[in-house]
Amino acid sequence: MKTRDTARAFLLAATGEARPEWRTAFTTDGTAEPTGIAPVCPDEDHDPDDGSVYPCCPNPAIECLSPEIAAHLAELLNADRGAK
Repeated sequence: MKTRDTARAFLLAATGEARPEWRTAFTTDGTAEPTGIAPVCPDEDHDPDDGSVYPCCPNPAIECLSPEIAAHLAELLNADRGAK
C-alpha cells in the first residue's frame, strides 16, 4: 500500500487527482498507434478519442513501447481507481 500511496501523492500533485482516469496516448512521433499512456485531458476542447498529447494535457505521459502494453496498462490503472 505504501507504493500506491506514494504514487497517488505524486499524481495528486501532477494532475490534481490522486486517481486520474488513464488513456492510451501518442508519446512517440511517427507511430501508427498510441504506444504510451497519459491521464485523460480535462480540457473540453480535447476530443476524448484523440490520443495526442497537447500542452493542455496533464502529466505524466509515459512511453510503453507497445500499443498492446499501453492499452493493458491503461486498463489496469483505470481498474485500480476504485481500489482503496
